[in-house]
Amino acid sequence: MEITTRDMRILELNCVAIGIPLRLLMEAAGKSVADEVVRRAGSYTNSRVIILAGKGGNGGDGLVAARYLASRGFKVTVYLAYDPKLIDHPDTKFNYEILSRMGSVEIVVFEDHLVINESDIIIDALLGTGVKGEIRDPLKRMIEESNNSIAKLRVAVDTPSGLNPDTGEVHGIAFKADLTITFHGVKPGLLKRRDLTGEIIVANIGIPPETWIYAGPGDVEVLLPKRPRDAHKGSMGKIMVIGGSNRFTGAPTLAALASLASGADLAYIVTPTSTRNIIASYSPEIITLPYDEPYLKPSVLDKIIEYIDRIKPHVLIIGPGLGDEPDTLDTVSKLIDIVLDRGMFAVIDADALKTIKMGRKLSKSIVITPHRGEFMRIYGGTLFNDPFRDAEIVKRVADDLNTVILLKAPVDIVSDGVRVKLNRTGNPYMSIGGTGDVLTGIVAVMIAQIKDTFIAAYIGAYINGLAGDYLLKNNRFVSPLEIIKTIPSIIRKPLDYHRIVYLNSKD
Repeated sequence: MEITTRDMRILELNCVAIGIPLRLLMEAAGKSVADEVVRRAGSYTNSRVIILAGKGGNGGDGLVAARYLASRGFKVTVYLAYDPKLIDHPDTKFNYEILSRMGSVEIVVFEDHLVINESDIIIDALLGTGVKGEIRDPLKRMIEESNNSIAKLRVAVDTPSGLNPDTGEVHGIAFKADLTITFHGVKPGLLKRRDLTGEIIVANIGIPPETWIYAGPGDVEVLLPKRPRDAHKGSMGKIMVIGGSNRFTGAPTLAALASLASGADLAYIVTPTSTRNIIASYSPEIITLPYDEPYLKPSVLDKIIEYIDRIKPHVLIIGPGLGDEPDTLDTVSKLIDIVLDRGMFAVIDADALKTIKMGRKLSKSIVITPHRGEFMRIYGGTLFNDPFRDAEIVKRVADDLNTVILLKAPVDIVSDGVRVKLNRTGNPYMSIGGTGDVLTGIVAVMIAQIKDTFIAAYIGAYINGLAGDYLLKNNRFVSPLEIIKTIPSIIRKPLDYHRIVYLNSKD
């Protein structure tokens, strides 16, 4: 299995979210390295091992390996690339302090050169996946001397230092390994430079399947872009809601307010003139764009196209509060055709879902958000109420429709016909009216910022559910408006809020 450094970071944070400290993963990684070295070299007491250790997490893996190798009778010397006071990774610092109290491991801070003439094994734990820019001294000299040594075995921890694990690019110089012990999955860059990696071993360090099956705070922290310092009005998302009618005003308003709370710069609602003032009265932040009919009809299609051409929204939301008049559904169908023709991003929800049928080809730029009843109408079959069995059905239907489906259920299921992700945040109190409209608004903004509808859909479901669970845990009313108020905090610190809700801890 290949895994990028980005995806590995997501898994690490999701491990923390379910209560697995990163220190535990470091322990497993370092032991895996030591075990493999013992298997290759045998546990003879006269073997000399040099471990090159940086100040980050990769260095910590090496320090753990040093402890295990010393316990097996190896003569271990750790060469620190930097003064111990500069170690900036808390778990690496923790493991350094353990080694500093042991007499069986020699610790040397690198100054001019390595004493490697007598070494049998060199273990590279300098940089790992954190390589950035050209390798400079002291790392450069440590790598050079190691590459020129006559050691019997050179081992890289996770990735040879200096090699970009995602691209295979060499940052000036890279450690030349006979063996690379990487963790959980193979980074794609390693496969491009087998001349540097040597043999590749994938070590299992105990990352559980829950960290990739279910959406988690790591997905939000890593995949959702941070707002740039040079952001300007509209750059983080212009959302246009086509919704509302002479009967329904709340649904489109909630979707628009949720989009603003999720980070959109501008939110527009295209709605009948008769409801415009009502919707506008809910919030001055919402921009209303009227048409002169009591509900959506084919006659207003040109006006909507005019608004789209003028505003150029990043994402359309179609459905909240539209109603199900035959004329309305006919117009929605035509709007979807326009979305497809223009390659626009869109979220289709509520009554607009009544236009979706099996066999109709949509686009991966569209997310549909049915609840179980709506999905079964589209699918023409039943569900098992088992998320794993139902996931296969959702995946098959998403493939048939060529779209992304976010099935709203006790465990949400998201699929684009190839990928599948589950989300288990949320609670029964979120079944009240309006929470689906909030979800739609969140997903629209995630699409605008991430540009991947599948990822946007499951991150949106996670954020919406976590906000509801946070309110419930704190004995607050779980309502659409309260969820909207909570969204900004969830997005800023998803891991903190996840741990507060599910682990009763921030630490």
